[in-house]
Amino acid sequence: MFLTKPRRKRNRSRLMGAVQINNTSFFVCKNNEGQICLRTGKEENLQKAMLQKMIDLNPSIKKILHDYKIKPNIDTKTLKELAGGHMNETCKIAIGIHSMLSENLKSKISKNIIKEASMLHDLGKVLIPSKIINKPAKLNLKEREIMNIHSILGYELLKTQKINLETLELIRYHHQNLKHTGYPALNCDHNPSDIGVQIISTADKYSALREARVYRRKLSRIESILILYKEVLEGKIHKEVYNALIEYVKAFDN
Repeated sequence: MFLTKPRRKRNRSRLMGAVQINNTSFFVCKNNEGQICLRTGKEENLQKAMLQKMIDLNPSIKKILHDYKIKPNIDTKTLKELAGGHMNETCKIAIGIHSMLSENLKSKISKNIIKEASMLHDLGKVLIPSKIINKPAKLNLKEREIMNIHSILGYELLKTQKINLETLELIRYHHQNLKHTGYPALNCDHNPSDIGVQIISTADKYSALREARVYRRKLSRIESILILYKEVLEGKIHKEVYNALIEYVKAFDN
């Protein structure tokens, strides 16, 4: 008689977001039992394995990369930088904006959807060439076109991860605006929450303006607010979302 080793149940993790704790980046994952766990951002092999699995599950990603002549390369350095800075900060601002809205607007989109979408909104940048991400000058038209597909790549990466459709739509359209002149273009198959897109988009922009980038200095609170106010006047940002941002900034952005 032969004894066989019992088969271990596969422990599949679903990516939920990324955070930084005490200068260490972590992936936020959910296991088979629905428990939330943290995986250290220093586990580069784990990062690449999780992201490669997402790519393998969705042929559309390879087609997009092929169409834009992008060599498939998972840039985990970019992911760690985003997780430890911009995505984490955007999440805090987005939740803050949501908390400052009127009850009527707040009821149109849940806090959990806003939290999850803002934590993951820039995941697609891990597939954008680092020479474009880190270019210390203005992008040319071709480079800008490639950069702009990061929101679609993020949507496609996460589409196979059992993430709420409303969250996916916010990730896909977090660079849209009220005039629908952002990217990618809206179509009849996609109908994201306008207020949800506005919250993520406004938080994303404010966070980006308040960070130093390779091509410009960090902007002050006043400078950042004035730039966004111009978009309010142009009809691109919802005035109540902008006012909620102002209330958040006065209370928490020192």
